[in-house]
Amino acid sequence: MILNQDQRIVAVGIIGAGIMGRSHAASAVGDPRVRLRAVAGVPVGTATELAETYGIERVTDDYTELLADPVIDLVIVATPDHLHAEICLAALRAGKHVLVEKPLTTSLAEADKIIALERESSSTLMVSFNHRWIPAYAQAHAEIVAGRIGRPRLAYARKNDRIHVPTTMLSWSERTTCAWFLSSHDMDLVGWFLGERPVRVYANAVSGVLRERGIDTPDAIQAQVTYAGGAVATFESCWIYPDTFPTMTDSFIEVIGERGVIQLPRVDDQLQLATTETYEYPRMSIGVDLHGRRGGAVTAAQQHLVDCILAGRAPLVDPQSSRDVIALLEALHRSLETGQPESVG
Repeated sequence: MILNQDQRIVAVGIIGAGIMGRSHAASAVGDPRVRLRAVAGVPVGTATELAETYGIERVTDDYTELLADPVIDLVIVATPDHLHAEICLAALRAGKHVLVEKPLTTSLAEADKIIALERESSSTLMVSFNHRWIPAYAQAHAEIVAGRIGRPRLAYARKNDRIHVPTTMLSWSERTTCAWFLSSHDMDLVGWFLGERPVRVYANAVSGVLRERGIDTPDAIQAQVTYAGGAVATFESCWIYPDTFPTMTDSFIEVIGERGVIQLPRVDDQLQLATTETYEYPRMSIGVDLHGRRGGAVTAAQQHLVDCILAGRAPLVDPQSSRDVIALLEALHRSLETGQPESVG
């Protein structure tokens, strides 16, 4: 794909004006190589508000209008998960580079269509598995690759949310599960750490709390995964923590090797805040304002893809590893239905 005449500038359009759309917009305006040109959102009022905040030129409630803009080089897809496939396919057909929020899709068949189209095109697609840019996780990967703990053999990953997330923050939680929404990040990280692909999964779920509130989705899911080289990992996701929990997300990862162990307790992000009303651990690693400029993992992932577009190189998060996450999650949900271990992909 040919960029604008000024090769130093990447024109960006954002589709989805919710939490992650706003985060990507804040990141884009702080990058001198980026021109934030358009935003699409439904209802259009959300996009209008975002455009007013960041001085975005064009606003629409029809993402196809954004894709028809020949000036736009990179499209950021920040819509609910079940809408990703249609938009990513349309963006690639329009000749755009694509940065899409995780997971790539909620269907392996859809993911394969996107990956096949990306390979046939001159565009670059990357899933925003932004946790790879959290310093502790990036350092853990470097230590594992350097052989500090020997060959990884066992992993455990927990990512649990307050009940605020499925009941208030997301209007579409019934269209997903805690595994799709939360474990997808951890599955990407653990696969990256182990350097192996998943081959088999056995999963169990518990339900009740959310269904009593009229939201038909499991409260919690645990899954044990076997990888091609024999490593085993357990993934836990839950989103019925009480809203009194001091962080929105409780996150922990452990990787045990033949000669050592790495633990990643991501509780307080090195900040604790106590007031007369609450005690909390504000999260800063994903997104934070640093003296008037946006920082954090979302910004770093976006800037990485801009680097790759300008340099013509492949991004850190490749389509195959993103496909592995979809294949694992699809097999996990089959296991919930059958009550049996299921092959991955």
